Amino acid sequence: MQSPRNPYIRTSSEPELTASVVSYVDILGYREMAMQAESEKREGEFLKRIHRAFTEGQKFLKGDFGPKIGIRDRYVIKAFTDNVVLGYPINLMKGFREGELELWEVFETLSFFQLRMSNGGFFIRGAISVGELYIDDVIVLGKGLTEAYQGESEIARDPRIILTASATAAVKKQLETYKEERDTPHHRYLYRDSDGQLFLNYLEGILIAEFEQGAFYSQLEAHRQMIEQRLSEFTMKPTIWSKYFWAANYHNFFCSQYPKYFDRSHLVDVDKFQLRPTTIF
Repeated sequence: MQSPRNPYIRTSSEPELTASVVSYVDILGYREMAMQAESEKREGEFLKRIHRAFTEGQKFLKGDFGPKIGIRDRYVIKAFTDNVVLGYPINLMKGFREGELELWEVFETLSFFQLRMSNGGFFIRGAISVGELYIDDVIVLGKGLTEAYQGESEIARDPRIILTASATAAVKKQLETYKEERDTPHHRYLYRDSDGQLFLNYLEGILIAEFEQGAFYSQLEAHRQMIEQRLSEFTMKPTIWSKYFWAANYHNFFCSQYPKYFDRSHLVDVDKFQLRPTTIF
């Protein structure tokens, strides 16, 4: 039976594609981690660890920390093992630019999810698009999903959630209507990478209560320790190691933006983990 709370399902109506904010994310290196756990006879331990991380992470995706509003959910989540699809229909609401509210909420929701998963040892890669989508218990279909999937598989590369061309265009259009970029609801949730790609600044969640109590230092420290653990673990696998080195650089850049809260003690010591050649003797 289809959920009556699904915003894509309309009473007595055939399925219809709807303009949406769409995200497709998966766990970086999931298959390799699962296969390693199997080879080391640690399947039970791996199951408990990923189940715990996903259970906690999906609380943020499903909004379990607050009451439901109205008779329908604002967005739909479809999760299967190592990947998650989120579809958020775009509504034209007075006082908001088209898709702005939906993009902002997806940024916020995914940032909490990505932080929780990363700190549990499961770094996330994905993409966010703006396009048509239909999603229910039977099928997930639409250009928005296709673009988000291609963005994740072909562009994201590192443990980052990138914006595809459609999402980037939507953000740029919204930014044009503000006098100051810092006034926009997207400002703190987006960074621009060295390849020009916009990506989700998921560590922003550490400062969600900045003015009430400051930074959540324990979450930042957990993130630093997990990155250093992965850098040590994959020293002999440079293609994997480089992805966690990206995470280290991102962690340090985030800290550099808030000198009021963070100093050198909060940084990943990237020099310690640099891969360097040696002589053969």
